[in-house]
Amino acid sequence: MWKNQPRSGPWWKAGLALAVLCVAGCGRSGPGKDAPPESTPAPQPSITPKLSFRPVESRIESKGRPVAEVLADMALANGDEAKAALAAAYSARLSRDELVRSIRDLQAQPGSSQEVVLRAMLKQLATQAPSVALQLALEKDPQAANDGLAAMVAEQWASADYAGLYDYSRTLTSDRPKYRVGGYAAFAWASSDPAAAFQYFSGLSMQDGGGFIGIAASELARRDPNAALEALDKIQNEQVWDRAAGKITEIIAQRAPEQAIALLFDQDDPKAAAPIANALGSVMAEASAAEGIGVLNRLEDPRVAYSFLFGMLGKLRDGDVSEFAANFSQIKNENVRAMAARSLARDVARQDPGEALAWAATLTGDEQSRRMAFQGAASGYAANDPQAAARWFETLPQGVERESAIYGFVEQYQWRQPAESANWALKIADAEARNRFLSSVLANWSRRDADAARTWATQTGNLQLLQTRN
Repeated sequence: MWKNQPRSGPWWKAGLALAVLCVAGCGRSGPGKDAPPESTPAPQPSITPKLSFRPVESRIESKGRPVAEVLADMALANGDEAKAALAAAYSARLSRDELVRSIRDLQAQPGSSQEVVLRAMLKQLATQAPSVALQLALEKDPQAANDGLAAMVAEQWASADYAGLYDYSRTLTSDRPKYRVGGYAAFAWASSDPAAAFQYFSGLSMQDGGGFIGIAASELARRDPNAALEALDKIQNEQVWDRAAGKITEIIAQRAPEQAIALLFDQDDPKAAAPIANALGSVMAEASAAEGIGVLNRLEDPRVAYSFLFGMLGKLRDGDVSEFAANFSQIKNENVRAMAARSLARDVARQDPGEALAWAATLTGDEQSRRMAFQGAASGYAANDPQAAARWFETLPQGVERESAIYGFVEQYQWRQPAESANWALKIADAEARNRFLSSVLANWSRRDADAARTWATQTGNLQLLQTRN
């Protein structure tokens, strides 16, 4: 009867795990005396660098079963859950030194089974020596990728000791892993005590970790918006204030849009209002583009209006722009409306140049917006297919639309092909605009290849533009 039963189900998996515990422990005399487990400090209300990290040992004697035998057993395991149980059971029987040695043996071996065992070992080591586990994980995963080994260890460490993890993150020399590892610590701290996390990060510069204020600000605003607004008033660093203000506004706008709108119009300083406007525009674009345009029309300062507009368009960039496009003509300020036309056409053209160009052609009653829409469409077109965009230019008659399209093309393409962009800039009919775009292309070109830029400028009689710019 038993021979006909499938090798699956909870009883079979439980039996396999018990068997593995027995087999994995055979021949072991106990944990190594030379590898005492690293203590895990309790979370602290404030973070100050206080940890010293031991170097990972390179020569460690292993008293457990060889990794090769465990990998062979895993090849017989039925399913991912069984393999994970087997790897966890084996890892639990190893001392710290044996874990380090086994992890080192596995890191150079590709394969799905090796990855399962490596993850289990790093998890086990993180309970004993989290700094050593993270150091090893970063050797395999130096960029701390999402869902990678380093992220797994960092998240586990943060749940037990976010203060220690944050201290460790500050010792990392590469910016990307420093930010990502620090982010796990900041998130865990904000989840535990958002007020304390907010107070700490609000006192740092952006380079020293103040950027994590956004995590703390979001969590504090979710729990107590008024406390978040009071804490915001105490921030001295402008960049940190901007980040916190934007995140707090975003949370408030999602729950009580009218309160967020009132917060925006309470700001007397346009510089302070800008990040609030950007966050509010982002939320309102998703809820109702028509209502968002209504708020946009009430903003008198151009800087604040543009911040609100870019917040709206940033949220709509990869979504449905139809409601915004349908209400586009309701934007009262002609300069803001023209900028909206340019940005909207550019974003649409990145996905569908034909649709963007067709929409630009419909703006017959608004010459400024029409020109800016063609410029934006050409910029987005050039980003995806510059050769096709150039062929399209050739079909346009001389006039405002062609000029605007060339502006957008040169603006976008100069970073990739400065020589071709400079040749197109020569075709701009308006002398002032032509010199302006040529100066920009030559300046950027000379930073990459000064000799080539100078040669082109000399041959075309535009050396004075390069000399003037430099």
